[in-house]
Formats: sequence, structure tokens, C-alpha cells
Amino acid sequence: MADTIVDDRAVFTENCLVGLFWSDGESKRNYQVFGDIMSFDATYRSNRYSMVFVPFTGIDNHNNNVSFGAALLASETAETYKWLLRCFLKAFGKQPDVVVTDQDPAMKKAIEEVGVTLCNTTDFKQRICDIVWTDSLSPSEFEVGWHSVIQDFDLSDNNWLGDIYDMRESWIPAYYRDELMSGLMRTTSRSESENHFFGQLCNVRSTLLEFLTHFETAIESQRHNQRKNDHDTRYSRPQLKTDFVLEKQASQIYTKTLFLDVQVEIVGYVST
Repeated sequence: MADTIVDDRAVFTENCLVGLFWSDGESKRNYQVFGDIMSFDATYRSNRYSMVFVPFTGIDNHNNNVSFGAALLASETAETYKWLLRCFLKAFGKQPDVVVTDQDPAMKKAIEEVGVTLCNTTDFKQRICDIVWTDSLSPSEFEVGWHSVIQDFDLSDNNWLGDIYDMRESWIPAYYRDELMSGLMRTTSRSESENHFFGQLCNVRSTLLEFLTHFETAIESQRHNQRKNDHDTRYSRPQLKTDFVLEKQASQIYTKTLFLDVQVEIVGYVST
């Protein structure tokens, strides 16, 4: 990778590699900006040694996945995950506000013991989607549901969630239930996107060197796309398609990638 690699490894006395964590300078810079909420997934078998590939992933300002680091583990135990999380915290210096993961008991135990705020993927996603991605709730029903989720998952100190709640009248469908703009907000399958990106790296016949080479190539591609999106947002202006003040304001606030999605909904609303 382009910057200095930060890595940690655990080795048994028989000189058998049981854990490898790595990151670099650009990953650390991305984490400082986009590391409020992080996905921590261990669903990939990476190579001929049956090691588990564990990527640490966030979402950038273009609504794309951004990688903070990764690891290879020989086993999936609470002790292994605790070692990995400590490596992550040592490398990055601070924990994310929220870690979103699956329901693996060993992973959950490790996260709780290390002291990172945990959101179970299935439960948290279901609860938050039930109140955000629907126009069947009234504003008061949404607010009750939101506060319930925040309390149940101990997220009252999460500044980002507090900020987007303060702006709820601008983006929550419950506040537009009598208008035809609820489609402005729609969910995307983040996990499917991540699975597609990392799933291409995992091959049970790959050697460790081949896997790491493929990973580096994939990350460079991800970063190239991120730089291109940043450049397009900074140096080009999307063409407006309506006279709505809302569309003009959106073009000035959102990155170009996000604005184009918003624009489709605005044009669709005008056409109805």
C-alpha cells in the first residue's frame, strides 16, 4: 500500500500464524473522517489455509464502502477477536461510536469485553428500518420509536445520530407522509455491496501472498474511485432539471453521487 503499513501478528510457539491485522496511513485518515459507525464482519474464508478474512468497513460521503483495515484469523474465538479489536484500537487510537456486526457469540463477547459499543446487525437494522424507511408512521410515532431504539442500544451519546435526528423533518418520510416525496429516502443493501467487493478476494485455493496481493489491488481500485468522486464533486456542477429551490440547495450540499440519487426523486415528484 502507498503509506506505512501498521500490522500486528500473533504466532504460536510452533511458528504457526494464527492472526494478522493490517492497515495503513490512508485507512487511518479515512477512519478519522468516516469512522463513526463501522462494520466488523467475519463471513469470508480467504485462502487454502482456511483462515477467516475480517474487514473493517465504513461508509464514505459518496455512500460507498470505505475500508479501514483488515485481518486474517485462524480461529473464531472470543480471545482471537479480543486480540484483533485491541490491535485495531492500538492502530487507530480511538474506538468507533458504534460497531455493526453479525450475531456470532464469540465476536459479541469480545466486543463487549473490549468495551466497544455494539449494534447487532439483525436487530438494530430491523428496528431502525422499521421506523425510518416507512411513511406509515406519524411524526409522533416516529419520535417514540427513535427514542426507543436509541435507549435500547445505548446510543444517546452518539453525536452523528443526534445530528441527523435534529434534521428529521428534512429527511424522515413520516414528515412527508401527505406528500409524494417519501421515495427521496430509500434503503440500499450495504451488506450485499460489501459481500460483492470482498467476496471476489476470497478463493479457497489462494496462497496467503496471492490473497494479500488481490486485497491490495482491490483497495487501490476503491481508493481510485473515491478520489474520482471527490474530484467530480469539487470541480463539476450537476445540471439542474427543475426550478425547485430544493434541487438547487441539494446540489450545493450533497456530494455529486448522492445528489444524482436525490435528483431522480425530485424529478419523479415533479412529473407526478
